[in-house]
Amino acid sequence: MPRSIASDAPATDEGPILREGSFEEALTYWTPPTGITRGFVDGRFGQMHYRMIRPASETAASESKTPLVFLHQSPSSGRVFEGLMAKMGTDRLCVAIDTPGFGDSNAPAEPPTIADYSAAIGDALDALELGEVDLFGDHTGAKVGGVLAMQRPEQVRRLIFNACPVYPADLMAKMAAHLEDEKEHKVDEDGSHIAERWEAMQKWYKPGTPVDLYDRDIAESFRPGSLAWYGHNAAFSVNHADNLPNIHQPLLIICPDDGLWDATQTAAPFIKNGQLLERPNWGMGAVSLHTVELASDIRGFLDGPADEAKNPPPPVAIPDRPRKIRDSIRKQFVETSMGALHVRQAGVQPEGTPPIICLHMSPVSGRGFEPLMNLLAKDRLVYTIDLPAFGESAKPSEVPTIAQMANAIWDAVRTLCPDGPIDFIGDHTGSMISLQLAADHPNDIHRLALNTIPHWTESERAERLEHAAYVPAAMDGSHLTNRWGMMNRLSGPGVTMEMIERNFVEALRGGPLGHWPHRAVFSHDLTGVLPRVAQPVLVFCPRDGLEGQTQNALPLLQNGQLHDLPDCRYFFLEAQAPEFAKVIAEFLGA
Repeated sequence: MPRSIASDAPATDEGPILREGSFEEALTYWTPPTGITRGFVDGRFGQMHYRMIRPASETAASESKTPLVFLHQSPSSGRVFEGLMAKMGTDRLCVAIDTPGFGDSNAPAEPPTIADYSAAIGDALDALELGEVDLFGDHTGAKVGGVLAMQRPEQVRRLIFNACPVYPADLMAKMAAHLEDEKEHKVDEDGSHIAERWEAMQKWYKPGTPVDLYDRDIAESFRPGSLAWYGHNAAFSVNHADNLPNIHQPLLIICPDDGLWDATQTAAPFIKNGQLLERPNWGMGAVSLHTVELASDIRGFLDGPADEAKNPPPPVAIPDRPRKIRDSIRKQFVETSMGALHVRQAGVQPEGTPPIICLHMSPVSGRGFEPLMNLLAKDRLVYTIDLPAFGESAKPSEVPTIAQMANAIWDAVRTLCPDGPIDFIGDHTGSMISLQLAADHPNDIHRLALNTIPHWTESERAERLEHAAYVPAAMDGSHLTNRWGMMNRLSGPGVTMEMIERNFVEALRGGPLGHWPHRAVFSHDLTGVLPRVAQPVLVFCPRDGLEGQTQNALPLLQNGQLHDLPDCRYFFLEAQAPEFAKVIAEFLGA
């Protein structure tokens, strides 16, 4: 069983590391501030995901300010900068770019170097046509930013590093040896690896850190999965002592007390053109906890006087582009009535063949459809849309209804597929939305392949609605180990630990709003919807707890056929993708 870590959680004379939070505080860390937009550009390792914010009212002064680019630590993503971007974005363009393999950026096919990461960020700068930029690098992001400044000395104007540790050679070797444990990527069936991560990371944070901030940071650290070691592998191969003397641009090093205080102090003699600013009251998470003070430090340095680099040295060599790209699935954001929805795309559109739209279950995302997408995309155009509040899609401002979610999905569908009929694949919540759309758009939707039909009686819905509530982050991390245990118990034959981990991570994406779509599901009565669905519907019926509801719903459809799966449970469409891709393709092509 996962061990509780409440009793032995790190503490200091100042008190315990974590403090309890609230729903409202959780929203501040999980919900993007107004004005932040997101998108993708192409880089050497595939697509790169970015966040951007522009001044609400651009003036001559704001337009003259150099864009500020944020580079995150490992393993994390640009999400941690959202609050800071909102503060800095009042008078300049700000962009946070996910390092390849982290956040929503595609992973390299082979372990990259810091120079590879820097070159990829340079690709994004070119694609975004940013021109001259300032850089803010956090931990690993500082190493990426430093090399980028050497690769592009004419383009990088000023730099800020949050933590810049300089280590002796023997300690660098020990860190590299420790990396072997990270490469192993331990995943325990009982979820004890999650409890260990929850405990271990706390030593980097200051006492009184909000548990909701810590919870978000943990969730971001899980996203790279088995490739998380790529970031530290690259970072441990570069010593700031070698690169700092070659950075001619003005440089501000911020020294927080985040476990790297002494090592960052050691960097001071290597600074060629800049200064070190001590912030002893800051720990890990300072970019989210101390946004006002940090924004003031950044703005003062970027807008104040400095000895600008003159006659910069020749650029260092940029690595060649790789010959192989890991991912073929393309991603984009599509604006809808409920904000920007995150879309995956695979395949091409053959003449006269309807595209396929996949809608996932709650509380995961469309990521679990990727194996099925790749198979169906051999002769079809396939999209998966993350439902509002899930995956990387926008968070609604209030609890949505199924009808509102269906309307938003339809907005995206008509942007992606403006003409002709469309086929749908729905899973649980996705099945319910697919049915609603089929009833509302009978002439535009061709066929549906659904995994279960969540059709409850009024009393069943009321009972489930009562339990669809906000689950606060637990001080001991048990909210995560409990979720892991539930997903493990629900998984059926052929589901690997890797699949469970991937779906576990995606289930965390909704944060404090993760229960909202379940409330939408349990508030929606399909009784009047099902008889209006005239399209052919293939209904899979695994033993996932909804077999009774699914079988009761089938007679209400005008043209439904049951595909009984007594040996399957959750995630069979992912675990047995080749088998069910064939079944679905035959049905949709009939």
